[in-house]
Amino acid sequence: MTKTTLFLLTITALLLTACTAPLAITPPIASPSSTEPVSNPASASPPQTAAPILLPISVYILDDETGVYSSARTVDEVETILANANEIWSQAGIELDVQSVQRLTVPTSALEGIGRGEFSSFFRTAGVDFNIPDLSLINGFYVRAIGGPNGIAPSGTRTFFVMDEPSVHDERVTAHEIGHILGLHHTLEDRNRLLYPGTNGMSLTE
Repeated sequence: MTKTTLFLLTITALLLTACTAPLAITPPIASPSSTEPVSNPASASPPQTAAPILLPISVYILDDETGVYSSARTVDEVETILANANEIWSQAGIELDVQSVQRLTVPTSALEGIGRGEFSSFFRTAGVDFNIPDLSLINGFYVRAIGGPNGIAPSGTRTFFVMDEPSVHDERVTAHEIGHILGLHHTLEDRNRLLYPGTNGMSLTE
């Protein structure tokens, strides 16, 4: 057998192996800039999994003194919602670092206002007529009603509110509102996206 024949057989075997092996999809690699040294792929170490970005969050289930406007949710239910919301945000390497889940009694007038979609009374009386313990970077409030659909993250407050019976999955509402706190805006490009309003979309793009 000549060297040429052996070479051709070797190339044929490699091509057959490549054609029958399962396709491995890898993310694109950005081209290095002219100032960065080019590493040798053969000697490069395997990529390391980055540690998640931790977002401290405290969550409160709001009651009023009369019980008329109190949320019907339980602590266990909200803990499950947060665990599921964490699954959504894991796509972005973000972990909701839950500091506290607890019930909190606030003035009836504050919950009446929230039920009408008016939040100024709640923020005005917080720290005066009632205290919010264990404040975190992000603070979530689960309420009976918010005067509108599903949830809201009032601008500039690092807080969100979720109603008892939203029209979409609870964890999706929670994750969606946290997205607004992180600076993401609504998108109308794809109903499967987390920031598409009013759907059960949960995907995040780069």
